[in-house]
Amino acid sequence: MDFRVLGALEVWTGCGRVLLPGARRQRLLAALLLAPNSVVPLSRLVETIWDDEPPATAVKQLRNSVSALRERLGDTGQGLIRTEEPGYRICVGAERLDSLRFAAGVAESRRHAAEGRLDRAAQAIRSALGLWRGPALAGLGTAALTRSAARWDEQRLGALELCATWRTELGEHHEVVDELAALVHDHPLREGLHAQLMTALDHCGRRADALQVFHRLRTRLAEELGVGPGADVRRLHEQILRGESRPRRDDSARPFGAVPAPRKPFAVASPVPRQLPQTIRDFTGRADHLGSLDALLPTAGGQAVVISALDGSGGVGKTTLAVHWAHRVQNRFPDGTLHTNLRGYGPGRPASTDEVLDDFLVALGVHPAAVPAGTGARSGLFRTLAAGRRMLIVLDNANSAEQVRPLLPGAPGCMVLVTSRDSLTGLVVTEAAHRLTLDVLSPAEALSLVVGIIGPARAQAEPAAVEDLIRLCARLPLALRIAAGRAAAYERVSVADIVTELAEEDSRLDALSWGQDPYAAVRNVLQWSYEQLTASQAQLFRRLGLHPGPDISTPAAAALAHRPPRETRQLLKSLADAHLIEPSAHDRYRFHDLLRAYADELAGAQDTEDERRHALDAVLTWYTHTAHTADRRLYPTCTRLVTHPAEPAHPYPVADRDHAWAWFTAERANLVAALHHAVDRVMDRYALHLVDALGFLVLMGGWEERIDTATAGLRAARRSGRTEHEANVLLARGEALAHLRHADAEPDLARACALAQDVGNIHIQIAARTELGQLLRRQTRFTEALHHFGEVRVLSPGFDTGRWEAVAEGNIAQLHADLGNHRQAVDHGTRSALLRHRIGDADGEACALSAIARGWQGIGDHDTAIIHCRRAIALGRASLGSHDETLAWPLAVLATSLHHLGRRSEAIACWQEAAAIYTDRGLDADAAAMHHHIRTADHPLTGPHPADGTADRSLIR
Repeated sequence: MDFRVLGALEVWTGCGRVLLPGARRQRLLAALLLAPNSVVPLSRLVETIWDDEPPATAVKQLRNSVSALRERLGDTGQGLIRTEEPGYRICVGAERLDSLRFAAGVAESRRHAAEGRLDRAAQAIRSALGLWRGPALAGLGTAALTRSAARWDEQRLGALELCATWRTELGEHHEVVDELAALVHDHPLREGLHAQLMTALDHCGRRADALQVFHRLRTRLAEELGVGPGADVRRLHEQILRGESRPRRDDSARPFGAVPAPRKPFAVASPVPRQLPQTIRDFTGRADHLGSLDALLPTAGGQAVVISALDGSGGVGKTTLAVHWAHRVQNRFPDGTLHTNLRGYGPGRPASTDEVLDDFLVALGVHPAAVPAGTGARSGLFRTLAAGRRMLIVLDNANSAEQVRPLLPGAPGCMVLVTSRDSLTGLVVTEAAHRLTLDVLSPAEALSLVVGIIGPARAQAEPAAVEDLIRLCARLPLALRIAAGRAAAYERVSVADIVTELAEEDSRLDALSWGQDPYAAVRNVLQWSYEQLTASQAQLFRRLGLHPGPDISTPAAAALAHRPPRETRQLLKSLADAHLIEPSAHDRYRFHDLLRAYADELAGAQDTEDERRHALDAVLTWYTHTAHTADRRLYPTCTRLVTHPAEPAHPYPVADRDHAWAWFTAERANLVAALHHAVDRVMDRYALHLVDALGFLVLMGGWEERIDTATAGLRAARRSGRTEHEANVLLARGEALAHLRHADAEPDLARACALAQDVGNIHIQIAARTELGQLLRRQTRFTEALHHFGEVRVLSPGFDTGRWEAVAEGNIAQLHADLGNHRQAVDHGTRSALLRHRIGDADGEACALSAIARGWQGIGDHDTAIIHCRRAIALGRASLGSHDETLAWPLAVLATSLHHLGRRSEAIACWQEAAAIYTDRGLDADAAAMHHHIRTADHPLTGPHPADGTADRSLIR
């Protein structure tokens, strides 16, 4: 059975087309096919089918529609549409859904292009584009489906641009001109299509027509958006004016066997980021501040990044104003809008610079596994990607100038809007930021806000009570919104009733009438909202105040509340409707700062210490168990010290490696916060379990976080009195320290090794000795390193999956290559590669092949070395992460052999790509070694290159 969504929704079998009567069934099938082979929650299906107006019986009707759809599709065994918590999954092969075939075709074309085969790239992408029959999901019509369809239509346009680029480079510029002209007519503001048309016209010798295309684009952008063309189009325009026609690629010019043009390892296709959260419907006032921000918008030809610092007290509306204004003007920033909550004031630890840069880099197209190690490398890559772009960056809730500075772009064209309770004087003084201070609403603005919430009729009926409400709320926007919202929600509760409660209620949040403390001013209002909750809603609200992280998923909230996820999901929606929590992403929620403080206060006042401890136990059990489940999916061949953490009442299923990666990415900040929370509260068992499951930080380049969490976990390990746990934590920290070349790595690893030997823990002995041997080898302490590698070789046969034996053989091979024992290097490397291949460890096999290549280099057989390097590079390019080990190193080894054979230009290309990878990963010493080889490439080689001796580091994970 074939499914088609790239056009009108269609289903085909070998007997012909299957008709689907009823819009509801069509929308249901479309919603499932938009997320093939993934569970689509009931809530999303309801939204897709009915938009914002579902009937009370929506879920029942949905289940009936699923049954009818199964019957229509002949899915009697429910093998096609499966019921899985919390919704349904459609299981469809890649060849049976046109959108999957389209994505695969585009990916295939990119691979061909990266390898220099433009003719095949163009053929593959044209075949993929041929799957389109019209606009995606044409005619189905709900807002949710329209948004999803728009994303697919955007991918089609991106593919059309790529196709035009490659055909132009192949010399088909005459053929693509008419196609591009039609696309430009349909998309008059899309700069990429204009650039393609200009290039094709220029290659056709129609220089004047190419310049006219630029003139029309510039005029259209100025008239409709008030901006000029982007940097890339301007540069192309200047090239055409100077008569510098873009050269077309000539594949025949590359000699047989040459290394393909280097490809940046971090580049992936991504849409223009638009990360702003939803703006509120009834935004009121702030006209002066909006005007001030409008006046700061960067102009064409500006010489610096424009920075605006918006400060004011908590609850005064800084975030609301920033998001509202950003939505108004983001169309002036065609290259994207980035947004983050720095959590400078709130629960847990503030957002780290690395955490924010990780998110921004991924939004700008960097694969998560390719984010470089080190804050400096991340910040530098962010500035590089931001250069030449016109982006709006909103940094919300900062606590200091130091937290903001690494997140600032370096080139003009961008605008940064920062909100904080701090005045951020440092940014004003050193970065020339424009400071705007936000105070409470004016009386007129406060009145407008209240009237907008409760309605003009009620406001006119109780004018004095409305005036008192504004006074007692001190014109603080958060207090006004919650108090007036309660009046609007309950018709039998008058404004005067609420004013009476404001004036007379005695509690810790009782300073509202004086307006001196915004936190105190909000307490009464929050209490009244809380009192309207059912017992189940109230209990969940209090439990959420105990959560250690910045946001929470529905399954984690269910663990806190000791309730099933399905029931918890409905309670969370009720709290969100009451404005006591807010959605942060699908099935995830967060608190406003004051609301979290209030929830935590209520938990302390209304729940016993045992109840609070029990709730924390439950959520930490959920995090540790799920983290270990995901860790096993991510590293299926690895041994762990903690093998069977306690199972929660409602375990969270992690289906495969991609699912594990996505879960770790979403929960990264929560897992780190949970570990610190457990250590601070002497809940050491959970801290030790989490340390053992945070290996994903290594794949994500989070070496500093790995060091930080292991350092915290060391306190728990020593308090536990369990020697093997102390050894395990020291191993985790030592591994990260060694990767970053810290001097403290050796003591940690040596201590881990000694402790593991004392208690007879083979696994930790092997891992610690391996890491220690690598460290000593990098320090050219070869005899000591060989001792440790030899011990690993003795301990590893028959242990684990055979991976450790492969690691030992690979490291011994490297050491023999260092010592000039090249035949032995080849022998040990070959054994390592065979073992790696046998267990399906592609990353390790790449390292082993590189070790073999070094041995053949030493023997003098560079042709054989090159064959092994190319096999290693092919494996490395398909690797999920650790490209410094699986790709940069074999490139460096390959460069050495190419250079020995006199193929200097190819060698330099390999060194350049290796240097770029090392720089991206924050390994400056290795990058410097590559640049040294490039500078001295005219000199003959006298021995092995020092950077070619990278250890086999594909071992711990």
